Amino acid sequence: MAPDTMRVRLHLRLVRVVTVLVDAVDRLEVEVVSTQSWSRCPFCGFTTRTVHDRRRRRVRDLPVSGRLTTLVWIRRRFVCGNCDERHLETHVAFEGGLTRRLARQLVTDAKDMSIRAVVRHHGLDWHLIQALVTSWAATVAEHRRSSVLLVDETSMRKRHRYVTVLQDGDTGQILAMVAHRNAAALLAFFIEQGPKWCRGVKVVVSDGSKSYRSVIQVHLGGARHVLDRFHVVRWFTDALTLVRRDLQRREPTGIKPAFDPALFRARFLLLKRADTLNDDEQARLDRLFDTHPSESPRVLRRL
Repeated sequence: MAPDTMRVRLHLRLVRVVTVLVDAVDRLEVEVVSTQSWSRCPFCGFTTRTVHDRRRRRVRDLPVSGRLTTLVWIRRRFVCGNCDERHLETHVAFEGGLTRRLARQLVTDAKDMSIRAVVRHHGLDWHLIQALVTSWAATVAEHRRSSVLLVDETSMRKRHRYVTVLQDGDTGQILAMVAHRNAAALLAFFIEQGPKWCRGVKVVVSDGSKSYRSVIQVHLGGARHVLDRFHVVRWFTDALTLVRRDLQRREPTGIKPAFDPALFRARFLLLKRADTLNDDEQARLDRLFDTHPSESPRVLRRL
């Protein structure tokens, strides 16, 4: 009959159980070794199978049946036959003093619990968990796909040296600043990111540039293209100013001066936000639109 130690299954890749050291009600300690027979030298890159000595490393693992579980890893120290340097072996299942699956669980718990609560639940050091959450957050941020992409142009110097700025709309992080503001600048960025990254973009916000729009339609065809509010408002106010000027410069029959004073005095009122108008200002606008009920639509169609 096989001993009890052979029945322990850790479900860790490339890890073999040697023996159970402690099998108590509240804790479990298991001695393990790596099943990989070789190691790659970090100094010269050659592989080696020569073991110089062995050391014991305690590694915390996920609880087993509610018991605190610790793996005692018999960690080998190899000697390289090429450069004669010694190095400790590494393992894909272990990350420092924790198993990778426990590290992932800690990060998952930290999403819904405070760090102190995670410390009490797992019985680990506060600084260890905080450092782990911080490092994993940085790793995730590096590989995060931007679901909202902001594209705009700016000048490094007034009217000179224009660049295209690409920003993550979810986090506000600047993804890139590429030279020029033409289609080639945006095209080079999308090619560098690759098709997989482009498919992750769900919404792209830009101005009305035709060069930007043509590249976005090709590489971000599945994303919703939204024109940014600043340019939409500017186009509307520019058109409204042209309508006002066109009406103002006409010479009404029998009226002097040669322009409508009420229309001229309303040039700033027409550009004011509707939610900031008081009753008197709203009444002035109503009288102004009543005075020119048919002219404005005709001029707008021409624009």
